[in-house]
Amino acid sequence: MKKYRYMWLILVMFLICSLNITVFGQEKVINWRLQSMCAAGDFGFQGAERFAKLVTEASGGRLQVKAFTAGAITPAGKEFEAAIAGSVEAAHVSAGWAIGYVPAGVFYTSCVGGLTGNQFMMWLDAEGVDLAKELYRPIGVEFIEQLTIHPAEVWAHSNKPLNSVADIKGLKIRMGTTALNSIFEKMGAAPVFLPGGEIYEACQRGIIDAFEYITPSLNWGMGFQEVAKYMYLSPSRSPSDAQSLFVNKKKWDELPDDLKRIVEMAAHQVSRKFFTEELLMDAEAIEKFKEYGTIVENIPEDIEKLMYEKAYEYYQEESAKDPNYAKVYNSTIRFAEICKEADIK
Repeated sequence: MKKYRYMWLILVMFLICSLNITVFGQEKVINWRLQSMCAAGDFGFQGAERFAKLVTEASGGRLQVKAFTAGAITPAGKEFEAAIAGSVEAAHVSAGWAIGYVPAGVFYTSCVGGLTGNQFMMWLDAEGVDLAKELYRPIGVEFIEQLTIHPAEVWAHSNKPLNSVADIKGLKIRMGTTALNSIFEKMGAAPVFLPGGEIYEACQRGIIDAFEYITPSLNWGMGFQEVAKYMYLSPSRSPSDAQSLFVNKKKWDELPDDLKRIVEMAAHQVSRKFFTEELLMDAEAIEKFKEYGTIVENIPEDIEKLMYEKAYEYYQEESAKDPNYAKVYNSTIRFAEICKEADIK
């Protein structure tokens, strides 16, 4: 009987191991808080929510991610710093908001005359993600992927007409990155930085004359048709845009390899689907702006020309200061040339 007792014990232990549980209960659940830079009304926040849901489901609940809007845990605009400090486990934020840490991060977000959305996604798969990982790991965060990727942005919304270069002089315009601030300063504007959730009120109160944000569909959802008379279109300022997924380095290193793969694949899937959906919504949104009464026009060529000149000047200056900046910038230039030869737009 004693012999059979041991056999039963061995069988029970085998069943416990096969079910991936211990005698003390189920396998430990890992909880992540993901704060997004996006406000509740911003379609971009849906990208963060989709990612959180997909990871939680794909991991069988082993890694449970909860998405929070800007300002919910840490102050809006400080998501990147919170991920480094561990105040949140993950952040969905523009790399351009943290170029004080990694100047080359500008090429992972809105970039004047940069890669189109299609080209950008291919560049990420080719070497963009690998380059980003090298840049961000030393400062305490793991760059995972772009979580939301956008088609060309609206050039600007404005309450002042932009008919020529003269209208840019002294224009109080909201910009989302230090790089754009610098470029528009060179153009003679008076740029200011504001998180997306503060744009509506700032424009309504006349604190700013104009602003750049993201795409027609996202901007319609933010209600910008209510506070800006003009909408100027052109892919020149930002042929594509993106917000990245960063994870606190310590939390990432603690994650089992299979959960790391789930996180990476979920971000990749969400970002590509997000891009396609937004592309379709943008065409509808432009018509909505027109029907609402917004004056929709293309930005004048002389303004575009000045912007290109000052952007090139800025990127050359920054490349001379930072070899990593030059490395990423030149990588995007080479990839753009490859796409041009292959007629990939």
